Amino acid sequence: MLPRILKTQFNFNARVSTRLLSSKTGPKIYNFKEIKQIVENPDQNTGRVLVDVRESNELSSYRLPNSINVPYNSFPNAFGFTRDQFQEQFKITKPEDGKELVFFCAKGIRASNAEKLARSFGYENTAVYPGSITDWLAKGGADVKPKKKNSKMFIDTC
Repeated sequence: MLPRILKTQFNFNARVSTRLLSSKTGPKIYNFKEIKQIVENPDQNTGRVLVDVRESNELSSYRLPNSINVPYNSFPNAFGFTRDQFQEQFKITKPEDGKELVFFCAKGIRASNAEKLARSFGYENTAVYPGSITDWLAKGGADVKPKKKNSKMFIDTC
């Protein structure tokens, strides 16, 4: 018989592992053209949240318009926070479970890891932009601007 604490930990890990392994397909993958459409048309993409998982010191080089910053290395379990904890830590509202979370970082590695972890916390509608900021800037993304800024979508967390 396992002590109660170990049993609880085991049950949690089993749930997380099952969620991570039960996905028959991987997350949706976005390319530059699709991300450009999202950035240019924020009013048409209110069901989507662009999640930048780079650290805050990396944001000085470039920020993707209409994105939120939830640093993966500093807060890997952020999407497991309660709504109040998330609000207190990041000064923004935690994305709703039904929204599509599109993760990106500098080169795609942290984005992929953050997406898997978000799924383990119950977010089922997740995606990754594997090219991330490197691809975005290489293809001229720095010149892409929203056609109409929706103040509810644009969140500046700096």
